[in-house]
Amino acid sequence: MHPKFKLLINNPILETPSYISVKSEYINQCLSSYLYLPKITNHPFIFSCFALSIDGKLNYPDLKSGFAIAKHNLAATKHERYADWWILQLARSISDAVIIGSNSLNAEKNDYAAQINIAELQQVRTELNKPKNLLHILISRNCNKIDFANELLCQDNDIPLIIFTQQAPKLLPQHFTLSNIKELNLANKKQIILDNTLDLNKLIQKLHQNGIKTILNESPYYHHHLQQLQLLDEAWINQSGVYIGGNASSLGQFNSSFTVNSHPHYTILTLHSLGYNFVYPRYKISY
Repeated sequence: MHPKFKLLINNPILETPSYISVKSEYINQCLSSYLYLPKITNHPFIFSCFALSIDGKLNYPDLKSGFAIAKHNLAATKHERYADWWILQLARSISDAVIIGSNSLNAEKNDYAAQINIAELQQVRTELNKPKNLLHILISRNCNKIDFANELLCQDNDIPLIIFTQQAPKLLPQHFTLSNIKELNLANKKQIILDNTLDLNKLIQKLHQNGIKTILNESPYYHHHLQQLQLLDEAWINQSGVYIGGNASSLGQFNSSFTVNSHPHYTILTLHSLGYNFVYPRYKISY
């Protein structure tokens, strides 16, 4: 199954020298245009990708998984539900690393890994000279809350993993090294980076120095925090036509609000549709 999106809006900024295209005919056929990404200079390209309800919720109160927003849109066709997953797979395929918050591990029941399961997008990744697996960056103030014995990210030795934490483990898990940001070495598949301040800016600078040029954020909490640091460049928000309401999780729910005179601005870069129950906007964020 390959989605065929209708391109509704295409911002002319994408065809300026600030952007370069991913020359994939497969992506071109699916998106009805080439994928244009910003040129990377002195800092990584950092973007988020989420599916939200029409009222901006991340999940249902009775089902915490973020993947339920698309899966349980019962009015949508299977092609629309699949297209949401395809957009996330596309985001992963162009990225060097992915940021995951510790709350997401609990929501997905120890089975969360940013894998690419579409052969054509894995081929795109290969053509971009990226390794098979993304570097996973798990951010947790206290890594002792992580289930090292059962968590997929910790047990699968093919998945490179950095745990960025303030609290050192009581007992160093098997296969993991413990170090600080200055000692960060991407040759180590499993490492715990201890930093008392949990300075995400410092970590991202170090990763950039080590060749990490594109970072996908899949953490709702750090979506907001990265904007507070003015580090988030784009948001890919798949909006499902379901309404949830109440106090279910939403982006930025546990962060301090921005103010009327100081807040991020979202400008549409592209807007796609497929059917009548989803829209798929891509936003540029400015501060």
